[in-house]
Amino acid sequence: MIDFSRINITGFAVHYVGNFGLSEDFIPSEEQFIFKDDFVKETLINHLLEGFKNDIYYHFRKKSDLMIYDVKGTVEDIFKDKKKFFDGSKKIAQHLYQQTTHIKVKGGDFYVAYINDVVVDGELCDAIGIFKSEAKETFIKADFSGGDFSIVTDSGMTSKLEKGVLIFNTDKEDGYKAVIIDNSSKIADAATYWSHDFLDMQLKESPYLHTSNYINHCVAFCEEVLTEENNVKKNDRMMILNNSVNFFDNNEEFSEKAFEKEILIEPELIDSFREHKEEYNKRFNIKEADNFVISKTAFKKYNRFTKSTIKLDNNFNIQIHSRHDYVEQGFDEEKGLKFYKLFYVNED
Repeated sequence: MIDFSRINITGFAVHYVGNFGLSEDFIPSEEQFIFKDDFVKETLINHLLEGFKNDIYYHFRKKSDLMIYDVKGTVEDIFKDKKKFFDGSKKIAQHLYQQTTHIKVKGGDFYVAYINDVVVDGELCDAIGIFKSEAKETFIKADFSGGDFSIVTDSGMTSKLEKGVLIFNTDKEDGYKAVIIDNSSKIADAATYWSHDFLDMQLKESPYLHTSNYINHCVAFCEEVLTEENNVKKNDRMMILNNSVNFFDNNEEFSEKAFEKEILIEPELIDSFREHKEEYNKRFNIKEADNFVISKTAFKKYNRFTKSTIKLDNNFNIQIHSRHDYVEQGFDEEKGLKFYKLFYVNED
C-alpha cells in the first residue's frame, strides 16, 4: 500500500521528449521548475500520483556490462545527492528520447519529481517520480474581460496519465522498489517500450508475482493435462479450474499443502500437478514459492477464469459459475448425441 498523505515535493523538472525515430525534437529545460501557485502544484501532483494504487512492484534488472547508460545509475546518484536532481532529470529525459523509436509512440511532456516522505508498505522513504503525458484535450471556457465575454480554447493534459513510474529509495540491493503505469503496453509492438527499453525493469518478487504465477500454472495445468485426450471431461476440468481460483479468493495466505488437500484431493492428481509444475517453472524460469500472501490485485485480474463457458456446436452456450456437481454429462445412444443435464433449486 502507498500513502501520499504526508508527501512534500522538493524537486521538479519539465522537459519535452519527442519521437527520436520520427526526428521530433528533444527540448530540455534550462533550469528546475519552480511552482508559483500552491493550487497548481497540488493539482498537478495529485493528477500525476492518483494512478499509483496497486501492489504490483517492479525493480531494476542488474546492469549489463554492455550498457553505457541506465536509469538506475542516475536514480542512485540522485538519492545519494539531491543536488544532482536537475542534471539527472535531463539525463533520464535524454535516455527516454533515445529509446523512443516506435512509430506509434507519441512525443509528450516529461516530468521528473523528487518526493519526500512517501509511505510504502509501512516504510517511510523518498521517491523519484518519472512521468510522461502524451495526449492533450481541448478545453473551452468563457473569458470575461473589458466588460464583455469571449469564448477561448486551450489544450492540456488529459485526465489519465499515459506513462509513469515511482521509484522508492528502499530495497536498493535488490534494484529498488517501483510501481509503473504504462498504457503503451496496449500497443502490441511497443509493449516493452516503457518498462523494459527505457526503465529496464521487471516484476519484483512479491505476493502479486507469486499469486499471478500460481494462477497461471493452474490454468496451464487444466488446459494441458486435464484434457479429453487424457480422459478428463470438460466439466471436470472446469470444476478444478474454478475451485482453484476460488481458493485464492477465499484465503488470505496460500499454502500448497492446503491447496492440494482441498482442491486436488486424489494422490494421482496431486502427483500429476507437481510434475507439471516442475516442468512449467523450468519452461518460464519461475522461482518456485509454496507459501505466500495472496494478492487480491492479482486475483481480480484473473477472476475472469472463475466463470467458465461451455460452447456446444453453434447452438448453445452454458455458463457455469459454481456447483459443478449439479452438472452431468452423458451420451444418448438412440440419438447419437452428447448431452448435459443441469440440476437446480430455483429459477429466476
